[in-house]
Amino acid sequence: MPKISVLMPVYNAESYVKESINSILVQTFIDFELIIVNDGSTDSSLSILEEFAQQDSRMKIISRPNSGIVGALNDGLKLCTGKYIARMDADDLCRTDRFELQVARMEAEPELVALGSCAAVIDPEGDMLGNAQLPLEHDRIDAQHLKGISSIFHPAVIIRRDVICQLSGYRQPAWPAEDLDLWLRLAEKGKIANLPDKLFIWRRTLDGIVASSQASQKKAIHWILNDCWHRRGIILPLPELNISPLTQADLLRQFGWLALKSGSLVVSRKYAWRSIVAELFNVESWRLVFCVLRGY
Repeated sequence: MPKISVLMPVYNAESYVKESINSILVQTFIDFELIIVNDGSTDSSLSILEEFAQQDSRMKIISRPNSGIVGALNDGLKLCTGKYIARMDADDLCRTDRFELQVARMEAEPELVALGSCAAVIDPEGDMLGNAQLPLEHDRIDAQHLKGISSIFHPAVIIRRDVICQLSGYRQPAWPAEDLDLWLRLAEKGKIANLPDKLFIWRRTLDGIVASSQASQKKAIHWILNDCWHRRGIILPLPELNISPLTQADLLRQFGWLALKSGSLVVSRKYAWRSIVAELFNVESWRLVFCVLRGY
């Protein structure tokens, strides 16, 4: 049995899945299997996956009708045989030493049940936007989760398989915050942490949190926290959830500010002008343009 089972759900990811898989296959730690769940893709994703599988025997593909990420992850978990489960998404990348560093930490600290990392952030075209830092230690991470704020990147995490199986994997009522629900339940079994290294390369897209999903996200997080309060015997009011819908122009400005903060002037200019095209009369778009032209 391999040391790691890498679990990757795929749904219509033909634009990025090759890069994502390659970043797994070139890991310095090679004792892994790659379990890919094709969740009813209607593009060329499946043919891309099958081509890879013919070249590397570590890959196993499940192809099934679309049911969403919770069902796809739980079906994939049933096939995982490794001591650890490493999550990965089909549009993100990871550093070549990710598994090596994560396994070393997990082996050295048996009390750890899950370990993530900080991230470098890229845009849809692969241009660098900046860095994403997270709290590193259990207490700070769990405190954020109790506020409804996920502080582990789901595609960057490695989890002890026996523990996630004890918890019966992911829970459908927690969607679209199924990762937050898992972190809170894992934290009741052991320690969770993040490595300071940017082992995960997070590809931001322009989908965002749209108004149509805002209500379902708030409902899911409320359910998750209420359930956690009951399990942990917490007698306090649930925290206020600050979840605002983001337009495409909001995301363009976010990308521009992040790139400007990290010193990527060329990339920040790209998003400043795109935000102007998206919302010509928005003051915040023009403020971004002004700061980009000044260079800070």
